[in-house]
Amino acid sequence: MECIYCHEESEFRRSIMEELCTLPYSTVYVFRSQTYYGRCVVAFRLRHVNELFELTAEERQGYMDDVARTASAIQRAVGAEKINYAIYGDLMPHVHFHLVPKRPGAPDWGGPFRMDAPVTELPEEEMRALRAALLREFKA
Repeated sequence: MECIYCHEESEFRRSIMEELCTLPYSTVYVFRSQTYYGRCVVAFRLRHVNELFELTAEERQGYMDDVARTASAIQRAVGAEKINYAIYGDLMPHVHFHLVPKRPGAPDWGGPFRMDAPVTELPEEEMRALRAALLREFKA
């Protein structure tokens, strides 16, 4: 199976997320399903790697800076009280973090977010507004 983060034309990736922006070491994608409003993925973009320890020290530091910058942008854009971070790679072996904003009263507050949560697709107008809010925070 091709890597959805390395293969630019991945139809599967396009069906579940869309590219938001490119950072020095990563590409940020926003999920189409917004059960967790503001959920994004930060995928290492310089080459294919399966594990964090495969990155050079410079790449790891730069990538983690991108992850932190993205988490901060998400928190400010959607008013999250907490960001959950997850890195698995069992089914999609490429270094990438799931950044999942959480707030009291929202799904799964106080516990881990669900990878199999029901799909909540926003109307296109709301998705455009979310993307714009996230991009504004990257520029702030």
